[in-house]
Amino acid sequence: MPTTKNGTAIYAAHPEKNIDPAVHIKYVEREIGLDTVPLDGGVLLKTLYLSSDPYIRYRLRDPAQDSFVPPVYIGDPIDNSGIARVVRSDDPKFAPGDYVAGYLDFAEYSVYPGKSKSVLKSPLKKVDKVPGIPLSALTGTLGMPGMTGYQGIKGHALDALKTAKVMFVSGAAGPVGTFVTEYVKVIAPHVKIIASAGSAKKVEIMKSAGVDVAFNYKEQDTFAVLKEHGPIDIYWDNVAGPTLDAALLNFNYDGLIIACGAISQASHDDSSVHFDEIFKRRIEVEGFTAFQGKSAHVISHFQEEVVPLVQQGKIKIREHRYNGIREAGKALADVHVGANTGKAVIIVDNVD
Repeated sequence: MPTTKNGTAIYAAHPEKNIDPAVHIKYVEREIGLDTVPLDGGVLLKTLYLSSDPYIRYRLRDPAQDSFVPPVYIGDPIDNSGIARVVRSDDPKFAPGDYVAGYLDFAEYSVYPGKSKSVLKSPLKKVDKVPGIPLSALTGTLGMPGMTGYQGIKGHALDALKTAKVMFVSGAAGPVGTFVTEYVKVIAPHVKIIASAGSAKKVEIMKSAGVDVAFNYKEQDTFAVLKEHGPIDIYWDNVAGPTLDAALLNFNYDGLIIACGAISQASHDDSSVHFDEIFKRRIEVEGFTAFQGKSAHVISHFQEEVVPLVQQGKIKIREHRYNGIREAGKALADVHVGANTGKAVIIVDNVD
């Protein structure tokens, strides 16, 4: 029986610091029989879009090291959230041609759930195209990044936003940061937003998202900017490290930190040294991870509230597209160092 080449991105080695696509991610072409591969009650998927997200760096580690997310194992395909089309199905819930979302192998074709050791695998969800919105948006604005921003604001910051005057967002040119900015401008337009990112192009992205004070932290001193335009009442933290330090020294009393990420710590960079400011200034810190914990229930309202905002242009879709599985390693490396502009999405087979 004829077979088809199946490009796949394999985890090849543990990075010490940054991801090197030539060392840590290996592209291989395996053979798959689309008509004959056993499904064992599952489905055969044709991958369309794959998401590259900064948190994946935490998964690329020795399994003996504990973390808040499970590891990827050497020799296994990288996997993350994505969108696919059903090719064959042994599952009565799905039919050939259905679009589905779930945690997918970084491969052109895969059997779901298959034999992956990833514990992030969850039931596939059937999805439909939304008029006027590309299907790829389900990896970004209408996917995990957007839902992360929504959960953090809706589940942790609504009361604080009522009285807050100034909010600071770090890593604000990424898909979570731009969502947070645009969503806050919808529900709390009185709040001044200060935001940081690492390039002139990203400063322009932040401005397009409605940021009031946008700056490049590589060229301007974060402490000085916050000193001039603060004090801040809410800090949405995507990075931790020195940026968190600068924020702590420029907080109002009784402020709020929403701890969404700490990407500076993924490579063991310097951590905060001004932790004592939290009790001195009576700062409340609320950490969360997407789809988990006490605030996860708010996600049930995401689609009904956010889809109209996207269709109205109040929340925008920004994508940095990578072409095919061969570029998966670059996509993973770029999001770790902030080299992408817009949501990093790997286009495996474009249907939009």
